[in-house]
Amino acid sequence: MKPAEPSKQQGTNADWLLQLTDSQNDHVIVCFPYAGMGNAVFGGWRNSVLQSASIIAVQLPGRDGRLRETPIENADEIVEQVIAAMSASGLMDRRITLLGCSFGSILAFELARQLRGRGKQIERLIAAACRPPHSLGVTDAVSVDFVDDVEMVDKLQKWYGAIPPGVIDNPDMLKLVLPAIRADMRVYETYPYRDEEPLSCPITALGGSEDRVVNLNDSNGWRKETTGKFVCRQFAGDHFFLKHQFTAPLKLIERQIR
Repeated sequence: MKPAEPSKQQGTNADWLLQLTDSQNDHVIVCFPYAGMGNAVFGGWRNSVLQSASIIAVQLPGRDGRLRETPIENADEIVEQVIAAMSASGLMDRRITLLGCSFGSILAFELARQLRGRGKQIERLIAAACRPPHSLGVTDAVSVDFVDDVEMVDKLQKWYGAIPPGVIDNPDMLKLVLPAIRADMRVYETYPYRDEEPLSCPITALGGSEDRVVNLNDSNGWRKETTGKFVCRQFAGDHFFLKHQFTAPLKLIERQIR
């Protein structure tokens, strides 16, 4: 069956945020997924060790229940939409920690900056499996704009092992997920880092000890982005350690946000 063409509609404010835990804690952790992925990244967190904060996943267009929508290729536009959704849901009146996975860390960082510009200071920024924003750009010498689908899939599998067999072996399914992956990679490659004052909130940088893309030195580079406390930790696992082996990292996060 031929996949339906994406819609250009970008949904309502309610489409952008998914509450994963029912806790009514004043403190919320707003989580951004890896490139091309959806809230399934945080699916195992529903029954997690976190007791001190509610967990909310950002639902980006082009995946999950928003698969028919056109993915957004601009970090500023994504952040504006998330701020609107957070304002409409009342999150601005609560304590907020932002967490990002790889590409999602850049969105979390930019959101922290733009919230600061609106007078809202976040509690903490947690960046997982991501190089610091001041050192981004095209990786592996070739931009996503100059590779076809076959080459892009090959690169993703070589460096990340990012596409599950059930998807990579299904042309129709692959056609559905590739637009979101391409859009997120463009956001990552073209992120317009601006030289501003560092954040005043603490930053925690997390990494996987077997990550072939982001190493310990990369994680430590986030130190430049805060005047507050900085913590850098590595955990067992690859680039997707926070999806597959999340218990230990969440215990660290729990201790920090208490």
